[in-house]
Amino acid sequence: MDDPSVVAVRLAEVPRMVLAAPALMAGRPTPQHAQDLQPLPWLALSTFYRREVTLTQEPGGEAHTFGITPRLATDSLYALRRAALAGLGACISSAWIVDNDVRQGHLLHLVHNWPAAPLPVYLVYPYARFYPARLRLFLEAMRGAMPGLVGMRAVGS
Repeated sequence: MDDPSVVAVRLAEVPRMVLAAPALMAGRPTPQHAQDLQPLPWLALSTFYRREVTLTQEPGGEAHTFGITPRLATDSLYALRRAALAGLGACISSAWIVDNDVRQGHLLHLVHNWPAAPLPVYLVYPYARFYPARLRLFLEAMRGAMPGLVGMRAVGS
């Protein structure tokens, strides 16, 4: 944050993954590399990507960017999830909203080692010279709890 009137503490990050319904992937070879994803029909979360996708290999850090022509673009994670479950295309989604779908086999996590950049989760509060004990306790509680929530992870994990 560039605003000196607020404090932003990074608590966790939301992993984002490439997903598709089993029906969409039926008869297709299993993607091994980010470049193998380009020919798939795509769904776009317009707040983060519209015409191209960038994935980064873990470990290694190699980035791969490719163009997409989405069948559907939305700003709703819920609509994106429903379209992916219906088999309309592959997408990049936040882990927290699709965790159960992946565990139950309704969505496939493609190219595990090629995620999209995670989204940071911050606690933001006004700057002050002194903070009440309850704020300090709340901040410590959130630092401990956030990385353990479904679909979250510790910063840098």
